[in-house]
Amino acid sequence: MSSMKWPDRPHSSSITARLVGFYLIATLLILLCTNWFQFKTLYKDLDYEDNDFLVERIGTLRDIIARHPDALRDQIPVNKPGQPNRHLVRIQDAEGHTLMQSPGMAVLAVDLFPPAVTSTEKISRGRKYRAPDKRHYVLNAAWAERAGAPHYRLIQVALEITDEDELMSKYLIRTAVAVVTGLLLAALSGVAIARRGLRPLQEMAEKVAHITEADLHQRIGTASWPRELDQLTVALDAMLGRLEESFARLSEFSANLAHELRTPINNLRGEAEVALSRARSEEEYRRIIESAIEEYERLSRMVVDILFLARPDRAYQPVLIDARAEVERLAEYYGTLAEEQHTAIVIEGDGEVSVDPNLFQRAVGNIISNALHYGSRCGEIRVKLRCTDEGGLEIAVEDDGMGVDPAELPRVFDRFYRSPQARQIYNQGSGLGLAIVRSIMNLHGGTASVASRPGAGTVVTLRFPPPQHGETGASVARI
Repeated sequence: MSSMKWPDRPHSSSITARLVGFYLIATLLILLCTNWFQFKTLYKDLDYEDNDFLVERIGTLRDIIARHPDALRDQIPVNKPGQPNRHLVRIQDAEGHTLMQSPGMAVLAVDLFPPAVTSTEKISRGRKYRAPDKRHYVLNAAWAERAGAPHYRLIQVALEITDEDELMSKYLIRTAVAVVTGLLLAALSGVAIARRGLRPLQEMAEKVAHITEADLHQRIGTASWPRELDQLTVALDAMLGRLEESFARLSEFSANLAHELRTPINNLRGEAEVALSRARSEEEYRRIIESAIEEYERLSRMVVDILFLARPDRAYQPVLIDARAEVERLAEYYGTLAEEQHTAIVIEGDGEVSVDPNLFQRAVGNIISNALHYGSRCGEIRVKLRCTDEGGLEIAVEDDGMGVDPAELPRVFDRFYRSPQARQIYNQGSGLGLAIVRSIMNLHGGTASVASRPGAGTVVTLRFPPPQHGETGASVARI
Protein backbone atom coordinates (compact mmCIF):
# COMPACT_ATOMS: atom_id res chain seq x y z
CA MET A 1 0.00 0.00 0.00
CA SER A 2 1.46 3.29 -1.02
CA SER A 3 1.92 5.96 1.62
CA MET A 4 -0.36 8.96 1.40
CA LYS A 5 1.33 12.35 1.45
CA TRP A 6 -0.70 15.52 1.60
CA PRO A 7 0.57 18.38 -0.53
CA ASP A 8 2.27 21.40 0.96
CA ARG A 9 -0.15 24.09 1.99
CA PRO A 10 -0.55 26.48 -0.95
CA HIS A 11 -0.01 30.18 -0.68
CA SER A 12 -3.43 30.99 -2.15
CA SER A 13 -6.42 31.45 0.16
CA SER A 14 -8.69 28.54 0.94
CA ILE A 15 -12.15 28.06 -0.53
CA THR A 16 -13.62 28.66 2.92
CA ALA A 17 -11.86 32.02 3.17
CA ARG A 18 -13.03 32.99 -0.33
CA LEU A 19 -16.63 31.98 0.37
CA VAL A 20 -16.62 33.87 3.67
CA GLY A 21 -15.15 36.90 1.91
CA PHE A 22 -17.85 36.87 -0.76
CA TYR A 23 -20.49 36.27 1.93
CA LEU A 24 -19.25 39.29 3.91
CA ILE A 25 -19.21 41.52 0.84
CA ALA A 26 -22.77 40.51 -0.04
CA THR A 27 -23.92 40.99 3.56
CA LEU A 28 -22.22 44.39 3.78
CA LEU A 29 -23.90 45.57 0.59
CA ILE A 30 -27.30 44.36 1.78
CA LEU A 31 -26.95 46.00 5.22
CA LEU A 32 -25.69 49.27 3.75
CA CYS A 33 -28.46 49.41 1.18
CA THR A 34 -31.27 48.59 3.62
CA ASN A 35 -30.04 50.89 6.40
CA TRP A 36 -29.25 53.72 4.01
CA PHE A 37 -32.72 53.40 2.51
CA GLN A 38 -34.32 53.52 5.97
CA PHE A 39 -32.17 56.47 6.99
CA LYS A 40 -33.02 58.46 3.87
CA THR A 41 -36.71 57.63 4.25
CA LEU A 42 -36.76 58.80 7.86
CA TYR A 43 -34.78 61.91 6.99
CA LYS A 44 -37.15 62.85 4.17
CA ASP A 45 -40.21 62.20 6.32
CA LEU A 46 -38.93 64.54 9.03
CA ASP A 47 -37.92 67.13 6.47
CA TYR A 48 -41.35 67.03 4.86
CA GLU A 49 -43.05 67.34 8.23
CA ASP A 50 -40.90 70.37 9.17
CA ASN A 51 -41.58 72.14 5.88
CA ASP A 52 -45.27 71.29 5.98
CA PHE A 53 -45.43 72.75 9.47
CA LEU A 54 -43.79 75.99 8.29
CA VAL A 55 -46.06 76.30 5.27
CA GLU A 56 -49.12 75.57 7.36
CA ARG A 57 -48.00 78.10 9.98
CA ILE A 58 -47.42 80.81 7.34
CA GLY A 59 -50.85 80.10 5.88
CA THR A 60 -52.49 80.50 9.29
CA LEU A 61 -50.71 83.81 9.89
CA ARG A 62 -51.72 85.07 6.44
CA ASP A 63 -55.37 84.37 7.23
CA ILE A 64 -55.16 86.12 10.57
CA ILE A 65 -53.46 89.19 9.04
CA ALA A 66 -56.07 89.37 6.31
CA ARG A 67 -59.14 88.86 8.47
CA HIS A 68 -58.31 89.38 12.16
CA PRO A 69 -55.14 91.48 12.50
CA ASP A 70 -55.96 92.20 16.13
CA ALA A 71 -55.54 88.59 17.02
CA LEU A 72 -52.06 88.45 15.49
CA ARG A 73 -50.25 89.04 18.78
CA ASP A 74 -51.84 85.92 20.21
CA GLN A 75 -50.17 83.92 17.43
CA ILE A 76 -46.67 84.94 18.41
CA PRO A 77 -45.32 82.03 20.46
CA VAL A 78 -43.61 82.83 23.71
CA ASN A 79 -41.50 80.62 25.91
CA LYS A 80 -43.18 79.02 28.87
CA PRO A 81 -41.29 77.79 31.92
CA GLY A 82 -39.96 74.37 31.12
CA GLN A 83 -41.62 74.36 27.67
CA PRO A 84 -39.48 76.30 25.16
CA ASN A 85 -41.14 76.85 21.81
CA ARG A 86 -39.66 75.04 18.85
CA HIS A 87 -40.89 77.59 16.32
CA LEU A 88 -40.33 81.36 16.20
CA VAL A 89 -42.25 84.05 14.33
CA ARG A 90 -41.29 87.56 13.12
CA ILE A 91 -43.73 90.05 11.56
CA GLN A 92 -42.45 93.10 9.65
CA ASP A 93 -44.19 95.82 7.68
CA ALA A 94 -43.45 96.68 4.05
CA GLU A 95 -40.69 99.10 5.09
CA GLY A 96 -38.83 96.42 7.04
CA HIS A 97 -39.80 97.53 10.53
CA THR A 98 -40.26 94.64 12.95
CA LEU A 99 -43.74 94.80 14.40
CA MET A 100 -43.49 91.77 16.61
CA GLN A 101 -41.34 88.69 17.04
CA SER A 102 -40.89 85.71 19.30
CA PRO A 103 -38.25 85.72 22.04
CA GLY A 104 -35.03 84.36 20.63
CA MET A 105 -35.90 85.38 17.07
CA ALA A 106 -33.32 88.19 17.30
CA VAL A 107 -30.47 85.67 16.83
CA LEU A 108 -31.84 84.89 13.36
CA ALA A 109 -31.13 87.85 11.10
CA VAL A 110 -33.74 88.79 8.52
CA ASP A 111 -31.46 88.14 5.58
CA LEU A 112 -30.86 84.51 6.72
CA PHE A 113 -34.35 83.60 5.56
CA PRO A 114 -35.09 82.63 1.96
CA PRO A 115 -36.68 85.27 -0.29
CA ALA A 116 -40.35 85.78 0.64
CA VAL A 117 -43.04 84.95 -1.90
CA THR A 118 -46.42 86.60 -2.36
CA SER A 119 -49.76 84.86 -1.95
CA THR A 120 -49.90 84.17 -5.70
CA GLU A 121 -46.64 82.19 -5.59
CA LYS A 122 -46.05 78.75 -4.15
CA ILE A 123 -44.07 78.61 -0.95
CA SER A 124 -40.89 76.65 -1.54
CA ARG A 125 -39.01 74.44 0.89
CA GLY A 126 -37.31 76.12 3.82
CA ARG A 127 -33.64 76.88 4.26
CA LYS A 128 -31.60 75.10 6.91
CA TYR A 129 -29.34 77.13 9.14
CA ARG A 130 -26.90 76.31 11.92
CA ALA A 131 -26.64 79.05 14.51
CA PRO A 132 -23.41 79.94 16.32
CA ASP A 133 -24.80 78.24 19.44
CA LYS A 134 -24.98 75.01 17.35
CA ARG A 135 -28.76 75.06 17.20
CA HIS A 136 -30.26 73.99 13.90
CA TYR A 137 -33.23 75.72 12.29
CA VAL A 138 -35.41 75.51 9.23
CA LEU A 139 -36.24 79.00 7.98
CA ASN A 140 -38.99 80.17 5.66
CA ALA A 141 -40.74 83.47 4.79
CA ALA A 142 -43.71 84.81 2.84
CA TRP A 143 -45.66 88.03 2.28
CA ALA A 144 -49.18 88.45 3.69
CA GLU A 145 -51.74 90.32 1.57
CA ARG A 146 -54.44 92.72 2.79
CA ALA A 147 -56.75 95.19 1.03
CA GLY A 148 -55.10 94.49 -2.34
CA ALA A 149 -51.55 95.11 -1.10
CA PRO A 150 -49.46 91.96 -1.82
CA HIS A 151 -46.53 93.13 0.35
CA TYR A 152 -48.53 94.20 3.38
CA ARG A 153 -46.68 92.21 6.03
CA LEU A 154 -43.56 90.02 5.93
CA ILE A 155 -43.93 86.76 7.82
CA GLN A 156 -40.76 84.88 8.85
CA VAL A 157 -41.07 81.57 10.65
CA ALA A 158 -38.23 79.45 12.05
CA LEU A 159 -38.44 75.87 13.35
CA GLU A 160 -35.73 74.51 15.59
CA ILE A 161 -34.70 70.98 14.54
CA THR A 162 -31.72 70.46 16.83
CA ASP A 163 -33.37 67.50 18.53
CA GLU A 164 -34.19 65.93 15.17
CA ASP A 165 -30.58 66.25 13.99
CA GLU A 166 -29.35 64.68 17.21
CA LEU A 167 -31.88 61.91 16.70
CA MET A 168 -30.58 61.29 13.17
CA SER A 169 -26.96 61.30 14.38
CA LYS A 170 -27.79 58.70 17.02
CA TYR A 171 -29.62 56.71 14.38
CA LEU A 172 -26.50 56.73 12.18
CA ILE A 173 -24.30 55.56 15.05
CA ARG A 174 -26.72 52.78 15.91
CA THR A 175 -26.91 51.81 12.25
CA ALA A 176 -23.10 51.58 12.06
CA VAL A 177 -23.05 49.41 15.19
CA ALA A 178 -25.77 47.21 13.70
CA VAL A 179 -23.82 46.86 10.44
CA VAL A 180 -20.60 45.88 12.25
CA THR A 181 -22.50 43.42 14.45
CA GLY A 182 -24.22 42.00 11.39
CA LEU A 183 -20.88 41.54 9.64
CA LEU A 184 -19.42 39.71 12.63
CA LEU A 185 -22.43 37.40 12.77
CA ALA A 186 -22.23 36.92 9.00
CA ALA A 187 -18.53 36.02 9.24
CA LEU A 188 -19.17 33.42 11.95
CA SER A 189 -22.16 31.93 10.15
CA GLY A 190 -20.26 32.08 6.83
CA VAL A 191 -17.38 30.03 8.23
CA ALA A 192 -19.81 27.46 9.64
CA ILE A 193 -21.83 27.28 6.41
CA ALA A 194 -18.73 27.05 4.18
CA ARG A 195 -17.17 24.29 6.27
CA ARG A 196 -20.40 22.33 6.39
CA GLY A 197 -20.96 22.84 2.67
CA LEU A 198 -17.43 21.71 1.79
CA ARG A 199 -17.52 18.68 4.07
CA PRO A 200 -18.66 16.32 1.27
CA LEU A 201 -15.72 17.50 -0.84
CA GLN A 202 -13.32 16.78 2.03
CA GLU A 203 -14.86 13.34 2.56
CA MET A 204 -14.53 12.64 -1.16
CA ALA A 205 -10.86 13.68 -1.08
CA GLU A 206 -10.24 11.34 1.86
CA LYS A 207 -11.95 8.49 0.02
CA VAL A 208 -9.93 9.11 -3.14
CA ALA A 209 -6.71 9.34 -1.12
CA HIS A 210 -7.26 5.84 0.29
CA ILE A 211 -7.54 4.24 -3.17
CA THR A 212 -4.26 2.50 -3.93
CA GLU A 213 -2.93 0.52 -6.88
CA ALA A 214 -4.31 -2.62 -5.21
CA ASP A 215 -7.95 -1.48 -5.37
CA LEU A 216 -8.19 0.64 -8.50
CA HIS A 217 -11.49 -1.11 -9.20
CA GLN A 218 -13.16 1.09 -6.56
CA ARG A 219 -15.33 3.96 -7.73
CA ILE A 220 -16.51 7.16 -6.07
CA GLY A 221 -20.08 6.94 -7.37
CA THR A 222 -22.67 9.72 -7.47
CA ALA A 223 -25.32 8.32 -5.16
CA SER A 224 -23.93 9.53 -1.82
CA TRP A 225 -22.74 12.99 -2.85
CA PRO A 226 -24.55 16.27 -3.51
CA ARG A 227 -25.66 16.84 -7.08
CA GLU A 228 -23.15 19.67 -7.48
CA LEU A 229 -20.38 17.06 -7.22
CA ASP A 230 -21.83 14.74 -9.85
CA GLN A 231 -19.56 16.07 -12.60
CA LEU A 232 -16.49 15.77 -10.36
CA THR A 233 -17.35 12.22 -9.28
CA VAL A 234 -17.96 11.17 -12.87
CA ALA A 235 -14.60 12.63 -13.89
CA LEU A 236 -12.81 10.94 -10.97
CA ASP A 237 -14.43 7.58 -11.76
CA ALA A 238 -13.44 7.96 -15.40
CA MET A 239 -9.87 8.73 -14.31
CA LEU A 240 -9.84 5.68 -12.04
CA GLY A 241 -11.12 3.61 -14.95
CA ARG A 242 -8.29 4.86 -17.15
CA LEU A 243 -5.77 4.24 -14.39
CA GLU A 244 -7.09 0.72 -13.88
CA GLU A 245 -6.91 0.01 -17.59
CA SER A 246 -3.43 1.52 -17.87
CA PHE A 247 -2.24 -0.42 -14.84
CA ALA A 248 -3.63 -3.63 -16.30
CA ARG A 249 -1.93 -2.89 -19.62
CA LEU A 250 1.31 -2.13 -17.80
CA SER A 251 1.09 -5.41 -15.90
CA GLU A 252 0.35 -7.28 -19.11
CA PHE A 253 3.20 -5.43 -20.84
CA SER A 254 5.60 -6.43 -18.07
CA ALA A 255 4.48 -10.06 -18.27
CA ASN A 256 4.78 -10.12 -22.06
CA LEU A 257 8.17 -8.41 -21.90
CA ALA A 258 9.44 -10.98 -19.42
CA HIS A 259 8.07 -13.77 -21.59
CA GLU A 260 9.66 -12.41 -24.77
CA LEU A 261 13.00 -11.89 -23.06
CA ARG A 262 12.93 -15.28 -21.43
CA THR A 263 12.78 -17.20 -24.74
CA PRO A 264 16.03 -15.94 -26.35
CA ILE A 265 17.81 -15.99 -23.00
CA ASN A 266 16.80 -19.59 -22.44
CA ASN A 267 17.91 -20.40 -25.97
CA LEU A 268 21.31 -18.82 -25.34
CA ARG A 269 21.67 -20.61 -22.02
CA GLY A 270 20.63 -23.96 -23.52
CA GLU A 271 23.07 -23.65 -26.39
CA ALA A 272 25.85 -22.67 -24.01
CA GLU A 273 25.11 -25.62 -21.76
CA VAL A 274 25.04 -27.99 -24.74
CA ALA A 275 28.33 -26.55 -26.00
CA LEU A 276 29.97 -27.10 -22.60
CA SER A 277 28.60 -30.62 -22.15
CA ARG A 278 31.44 -32.09 -24.21
CA ALA A 279 34.17 -31.12 -26.60
CA ARG A 280 32.85 -29.90 -29.97
CA SER A 281 34.33 -29.57 -33.38
CA GLU A 282 35.19 -26.16 -34.82
CA GLU A 283 32.18 -26.37 -37.17
CA GLU A 284 29.81 -27.12 -34.27
CA TYR A 285 31.16 -24.18 -32.27
CA ARG A 286 30.70 -21.98 -35.32
CA ARG A 287 27.01 -23.00 -35.63
CA ILE A 288 26.45 -22.42 -31.91
CA ILE A 289 28.03 -18.97 -32.11
CA GLU A 290 26.01 -18.09 -35.23
CA SER A 291 22.82 -19.18 -33.45
CA ALA A 292 23.77 -17.09 -30.42
CA ILE A 293 24.36 -14.08 -32.66
CA GLU A 294 20.85 -14.47 -34.07
CA GLU A 295 19.41 -14.49 -30.56
CA TYR A 296 21.50 -11.42 -29.67
CA GLU A 297 20.20 -9.65 -32.75
CA ARG A 298 16.65 -10.56 -31.77
CA LEU A 299 17.23 -9.14 -28.29
CA SER A 300 18.80 -6.03 -29.78
CA ARG A 301 15.83 -5.45 -32.10
CA MET A 302 13.45 -5.90 -29.19
CA VAL A 303 15.32 -3.38 -27.05
CA VAL A 304 15.38 -0.88 -29.93
CA ASP A 305 11.61 -1.31 -30.44
CA ILE A 306 10.91 -0.87 -26.74
CA LEU A 307 13.01 2.28 -26.63
CA PHE A 308 11.14 3.57 -29.67
CA LEU A 309 7.76 2.99 -28.00
CA ALA A 310 9.00 4.57 -24.79
CA ARG A 311 9.27 7.93 -26.56
CA PRO A 312 5.80 8.50 -28.05
CA ASP A 313 6.20 12.30 -28.13
CA ARG A 314 9.55 12.46 -29.89
CA ALA A 315 10.28 15.48 -32.06
CA TYR A 316 10.17 14.97 -35.82
CA GLN A 317 10.55 17.12 -38.91
CA PRO A 318 7.71 16.65 -41.43
CA VAL A 319 8.70 16.71 -45.08
CA LEU A 320 6.45 16.50 -48.12
CA ILE A 321 7.41 13.25 -49.85
CA ASP A 322 6.29 11.18 -52.83
CA ALA A 323 4.59 8.29 -51.03
CA ARG A 324 4.63 5.96 -54.05
CA ALA A 325 8.38 6.36 -54.49
CA GLU A 326 8.92 5.51 -50.81
CA VAL A 327 6.66 2.45 -51.07
CA GLU A 328 8.56 1.31 -54.18
CA ARG A 329 11.83 1.54 -52.22
CA LEU A 330 10.29 -0.59 -49.49
CA ALA A 331 9.05 -3.12 -52.06
CA GLU A 332 12.58 -3.33 -53.42
CA TYR A 333 13.99 -3.73 -49.89
CA TYR A 334 11.61 -6.63 -49.15
CA GLY A 335 12.01 -8.02 -52.65
CA THR A 336 14.38 -10.81 -51.62
CA LEU A 337 12.04 -12.07 -48.89
CA ALA A 338 9.08 -11.80 -51.27
CA GLU A 339 10.95 -13.88 -53.89
CA GLU A 340 11.70 -16.56 -51.29
CA GLN A 341 7.99 -16.82 -50.54
CA HIS A 342 7.02 -16.46 -54.19
CA THR A 343 4.89 -13.43 -53.27
CA ALA A 344 4.38 -10.41 -55.48
CA ILE A 345 4.16 -6.89 -54.11
CA VAL A 346 1.82 -4.79 -56.26
CA ILE A 347 1.62 -1.01 -55.82
CA GLU A 348 -1.43 0.92 -56.96
CA GLY A 349 -2.10 4.65 -56.94
CA ASP A 350 0.11 7.48 -55.76
CA GLY A 351 0.06 10.56 -53.57
CA GLU A 352 2.07 12.90 -51.41
CA VAL A 353 2.21 13.08 -47.64
CA SER A 354 3.90 15.30 -45.09
CA VAL A 355 5.74 12.98 -42.68
CA ASP A 356 9.09 12.13 -41.24
CA PRO A 357 10.53 9.92 -44.04
CA ASN A 358 12.28 7.47 -41.68
CA LEU A 359 9.17 7.01 -39.55
CA PHE A 360 7.03 6.63 -42.68
CA GLN A 361 9.29 3.87 -43.98
CA ARG A 362 9.25 2.13 -40.63
CA ALA A 363 5.43 2.19 -40.35
CA VAL A 364 4.71 1.01 -43.89
CA GLY A 365 7.67 -1.40 -43.77
CA ASN A 366 6.31 -3.08 -40.61
CA ILE A 367 2.96 -3.67 -42.33
CA ILE A 368 4.57 -5.08 -45.48
CA SER A 369 6.82 -7.29 -43.33
CA ASN A 370 3.78 -8.63 -41.43
CA ALA A 371 2.00 -9.28 -44.74
CA LEU A 372 5.00 -11.27 -45.96
CA HIS A 373 5.31 -13.28 -42.74
CA TYR A 374 1.59 -14.04 -42.29
CA GLY A 375 0.42 -13.96 -45.91
CA SER A 376 0.03 -17.02 -48.05
CA ARG A 377 2.97 -18.32 -50.07
CA CYS A 378 2.76 -17.75 -53.79
CA GLY A 379 0.27 -15.01 -53.08
CA GLU A 380 0.10 -11.27 -53.65
CA ILE A 381 0.45 -8.21 -51.45
CA ARG A 382 -1.34 -5.11 -52.73
CA VAL A 383 -0.30 -1.67 -51.50
CA LYS A 384 -2.98 0.88 -52.47
CA LEU A 385 -2.40 4.61 -52.19
CA ARG A 386 -5.34 6.99 -52.39
CA CYS A 387 -5.77 10.71 -51.72
CA THR A 388 -8.63 11.36 -49.32
CA ASP A 389 -11.32 13.99 -49.77
CA GLU A 390 -9.76 16.04 -46.95
CA GLY A 391 -6.40 16.23 -48.76
CA GLY A 392 -4.67 13.50 -46.77
CA LEU A 393 -3.33 10.16 -47.91
CA GLU A 394 -4.63 6.65 -47.28
CA ILE A 395 -2.36 3.61 -47.63
CA ALA A 396 -3.95 0.16 -47.49
CA VAL A 397 -1.80 -3.00 -47.39
CA GLU A 398 -3.78 -6.11 -48.31
CA ASP A 399 -2.68 -9.74 -48.08
CA ASP A 400 -4.46 -13.02 -48.67
CA GLY A 401 -3.04 -14.83 -45.68
CA MET A 402 -4.49 -16.51 -42.60
CA GLY A 403 -6.40 -13.47 -41.37
CA VAL A 404 -7.20 -12.52 -37.79
CA ASP A 405 -9.99 -13.78 -35.60
CA PRO A 406 -12.58 -11.00 -34.95
CA ALA A 407 -12.14 -11.38 -31.19
CA GLU A 408 -8.42 -10.60 -31.54
CA LEU A 409 -8.75 -7.54 -33.77
CA PRO A 410 -9.05 -5.00 -30.90
CA ARG A 411 -5.71 -6.24 -29.49
CA VAL A 412 -3.55 -6.46 -32.60
CA PHE A 413 -2.04 -2.99 -31.88
CA ASP A 414 -1.20 -3.86 -28.26
CA ARG A 415 2.45 -4.26 -27.37
CA PHE A 416 3.75 -7.85 -27.44
CA TYR A 417 0.36 -9.20 -28.47
CA ARG A 418 0.61 -12.15 -30.83
CA SER A 419 -2.12 -14.63 -31.47
CA PRO A 420 -1.28 -18.34 -30.91
CA GLN A 421 -1.64 -18.95 -34.64
CA ALA A 422 0.78 -16.12 -35.42
CA ARG A 423 3.34 -17.59 -33.00
CA GLN A 424 3.14 -20.89 -34.82
CA ILE A 425 3.61 -19.36 -38.25
CA TYR A 426 6.43 -16.92 -37.38
CA ASN A 427 8.04 -17.33 -33.97
CA GLN A 428 10.77 -14.74 -34.48
CA GLY A 429 8.42 -11.79 -34.10
CA SER A 430 8.17 -9.75 -30.93
CA GLY A 431 4.61 -8.41 -31.22
CA LEU A 432 5.83 -4.80 -31.33
CA GLY A 433 5.51 -4.07 -35.06
CA LEU A 434 1.90 -2.87 -35.13
CA ALA A 435 2.33 -1.09 -31.79
CA ILE A 436 5.14 0.92 -33.42
CA VAL A 437 2.89 1.60 -36.42
CA ARG A 438 0.15 3.02 -34.19
CA SER A 439 2.69 5.10 -32.26
CA ILE A 440 4.02 6.60 -35.51
CA MET A 441 0.50 7.35 -36.77
CA ASN A 442 -0.45 9.01 -33.50
CA LEU A 443 2.72 11.10 -33.71
CA HIS A 444 1.67 12.33 -37.17
CA GLY A 445 -1.96 12.89 -36.19
CA GLY A 446 -3.14 9.98 -38.33
CA THR A 447 -4.91 6.71 -37.63
CA ALA A 448 -4.24 3.02 -38.16
CA SER A 449 -6.94 0.39 -38.49
CA VAL A 450 -7.14 -3.25 -39.43
CA ALA A 451 -9.88 -5.34 -41.05
CA SER A 452 -9.62 -9.06 -41.48
CA ARG A 453 -11.47 -12.31 -42.04
CA PRO A 454 -9.98 -15.63 -40.97
CA GLY A 455 -8.66 -17.44 -44.02
CA ALA A 456 -9.43 -14.53 -46.36
CA GLY A 457 -6.64 -12.10 -45.59
CA THR A 458 -6.01 -8.86 -43.74
CA VAL A 459 -6.13 -5.19 -44.68
CA VAL A 460 -4.17 -2.69 -42.62
CA THR A 461 -5.05 0.92 -43.45
CA LEU A 462 -3.02 4.01 -42.56
CA ARG A 463 -4.68 7.42 -42.87
CA PHE A 464 -2.39 10.44 -42.85
CA PRO A 465 -3.84 13.92 -42.34
CA PRO A 466 -3.44 16.61 -45.02
CA PRO A 467 -0.29 18.75 -44.84
CA GLN A 468 -0.57 21.69 -42.49
CA HIS A 469 -0.24 25.27 -43.64
CA GLY A 470 3.39 25.98 -44.46
CA GLU A 471 4.27 22.34 -45.12
CA THR A 472 3.69 22.68 -48.86
CA GLY A 473 5.37 24.82 -51.46
CA ALA A 474 8.97 25.79 -52.01
CA SER A 475 9.83 25.99 -48.33
CA VAL A 476 9.33 22.24 -47.94
CA ALA A 477 12.03 20.00 -49.23
CA ARG A 478 11.16 17.00 -51.36
CA ILE A 479 13.11 13.77 -51.26
